[in-house]
Amino acid sequence: MGLWILQNLPGQFIEEDIIMKRRNRQQRLVGTALVLALLASLTLMGASGLAVGDQELLTNGDFEGGFTYVPGCGMVGTGWGCFTNGGTVDYGFYDDQWRPVVANGAHSQLIELSTMQYAASEADRYAGIYQTVKTVKGKGYELKVSGLMRERDPNSAEDAFRYRVQWGYTSDGATDWTRVSNWAELPWDKIDNRTSPSGLGAFSTKFTAPSDKITLFVRVWKKWGTAYKELDVNLDAISLFGMAVKQPVVPAGPVVVLPGPVVIPGAVALPPAPAACGGANYIANGNFEGGFVGGVGKGWTGFTNGGRASYGFYDEMWPKVIKDGAHGQLIEIGTLGLAASDPNRFAGIYQVVGGLAKGGAYEFSLYGMLRERIDHSDEDAFRYRVQWGYAAADADPSEGDITNWVELPWDKIYLRTAPGDLSFYSVKFQAPSGKIVMAVRAWKKWGTADRELDVNLDAIKLVSCPGRPGPTCPTSGVYVVVKGDSLAKIAARYGTTVAALAEANHLANPNILYVGQKLSVPCDGGAIVIPPPPPAQECIWHTVVPGDTVSGLAVKYNSTVAAIMERNQLANPNLIYVGQKLCIIDP
Repeated sequence: MGLWILQNLPGQFIEEDIIMKRRNRQQRLVGTALVLALLASLTLMGASGLAVGDQELLTNGDFEGGFTYVPGCGMVGTGWGCFTNGGTVDYGFYDDQWRPVVANGAHSQLIELSTMQYAASEADRYAGIYQTVKTVKGKGYELKVSGLMRERDPNSAEDAFRYRVQWGYTSDGATDWTRVSNWAELPWDKIDNRTSPSGLGAFSTKFTAPSDKITLFVRVWKKWGTAYKELDVNLDAISLFGMAVKQPVVPAGPVVVLPGPVVIPGAVALPPAPAACGGANYIANGNFEGGFVGGVGKGWTGFTNGGRASYGFYDEMWPKVIKDGAHGQLIEIGTLGLAASDPNRFAGIYQVVGGLAKGGAYEFSLYGMLRERIDHSDEDAFRYRVQWGYAAADADPSEGDITNWVELPWDKIYLRTAPGDLSFYSVKFQAPSGKIVMAVRAWKKWGTADRELDVNLDAIKLVSCPGRPGPTCPTSGVYVVVKGDSLAKIAARYGTTVAALAEANHLANPNILYVGQKLSVPCDGGAIVIPPPPPAQECIWHTVVPGDTVSGLAVKYNSTVAAIMERNQLANPNLIYVGQKLCIIDP
């Protein structure tokens, strides 16, 4: 038997060699076919990107990815832009977490148009959001939107179509909403009572992409110039589904089929995030443990704008509303016992802070809480707000110098006798001079009677930061995606925005990343937290005296009512107060 095996071994080797050659020839043919297919796809799609199949194109369409404060609008879903057309209307953008007005998850975008404090307004007032996406020209896409319209005290006798929601797009990716020429109304006709929503409506439509990039817009339309109205529109579950585009990597030379896996050289690592802000607190008595004078923390000055309201400043010693130590600042705005009040009542504290480096980076932070005597949660959820602001200190510094007031995202209003946890807020900014005036104020928005608003403040700090505001990154820095990353997290880490990252890396869908993916991190996409105050030399500072009006000042200084309102962030040109400082410029 052993001899027979030896005699047949050469034949066996020859047969196995033939089989192996056939297999190698088949593998080469398959590899060649794959390379040809790849080259063909690159040739066909290289100019505009590779179609990678149908998927969701919008970022944060369900608004579960967070909200970003946008000056001039408010809290806008991260990844979205916002717009209004101004006029005698108060606009608000909010992160709505009331379950009856949320389609899925825990958040929806609330857009508010209000004329509650105006005797007259203009017709055709708009407010909306937008987002730019890459598409494949000629391919079909499906848009879906959930939402509802609500109104304070709706009147069924009025025009049933007085409020509408519309959508449209620009075919070249332009983000100017006034260039949209294809606005279409959503068939949402029901207007609920603001406090009694009946459920979100759903809308879907299909369209063909006219180009390789479009900007999608959704807007709210208040048709008539009616006064004393409040329109609230919630938007959620916005989806744009269709063929996505991925930019191809075009080979520099002939395609080489390697016998093993391709080894990608190590990515250039970003430098570590800059050191945290810290050091000495530039604010005197920010923890309010240094005593009080007349109910106001030593080192601080209290202020109000008067009107039909009562104001109080107190040394708060209730541990439940204090962050650290035994004291905090309590500010009270009340209309108890009044049959009527004025809207936009303010009360706050300010301090002149010196020893700063002009152009230096600083971090402002504080803790606080809003409380009211009786629960009025059936009313406007944003009826009370807290704001902060700053300005370069002039020869006579006060809160009236400040024109860049910014709302703190403190939305929870507790009962006065049942406080919850204190909220925290921090922000970085660039000092406009070596001495500034900083202020925090409580804001009672509406002229409601029989109310008491209590705002507690504590642990107010101003510390220096290394370098300029926000994290820095190299112009051509590359970040390697790891497990658990999202574009929003990366943007927050390096002081840029989701939109800037998506644009820099040609991402058709910012929701889709893969481990090991290399992302270019732009340095010029950082979100502006708050606008810098106007340079002092641009302003003619006018201190309001009895008899002054905005229209009269516009004539006196060769300006316009609109310019004065915009520069000083006046919601109502008929509401200015004696002692207020207005920045007036020649438009």
